[in-house]
Amino acid sequence: MKSAAILVATVATLAVSLSAFAAPRSEADIRRGVASAVERYANAVSCGGVSVKPEDVLTLSAYRDGEAALPKYAVLWTGDLGCFGGSGTEMTRLSIATINTGQYVVQPELSSPVAAFESPVRFVSRVVSSGPDTLVMEGMEYTPHDPRSKPSKAVRFTLRLDAKGGWRQVDKIGIAAVRP
Repeated sequence: MKSAAILVATVATLAVSLSAFAAPRSEADIRRGVASAVERYANAVSCGGVSVKPEDVLTLSAYRDGEAALPKYAVLWTGDLGCFGGSGTEMTRLSIATINTGQYVVQPELSSPVAAFESPVRFVSRVVSSGPDTLVMEGMEYTPHDPRSKPSKAVRFTLRLDAKGGWRQVDKIGIAAVRP
């Protein structure tokens, strides 16, 4: 009887342990897990109140069951690093997350504030496209005569991942308007 109880306890412990490392079941599960990890990270490195939704998650390289390479997801979020306050301290930031042994993990060395994120705009309005090493985005850029609260020049810009894990601007063009 005692052997059976030990066997049942061992199997239950093993099942719980393995479930912690289980592969994500769907794209929706992945997006929720990444969003949650990035939200916790963003609120740890900036003033509280950062909200990240699953629809904010950009797939740079997708999760594939049984593949050795870790997937990568990018998330843009808005926050005030260091809680300095004031009108010029809150802006769009970037975090890179992955799934490692079933856990959603933000990679701080590839995320704001450690990694470069050379955005010419304070707030990204729209992500046009994303790929493993390229992000194309739109936003409003300041002209020399704009007040601090009203940038007036719509731009589309391209950032590319560099060898150090930073996102460097490689292209920028003026556009007619930034779409919502």
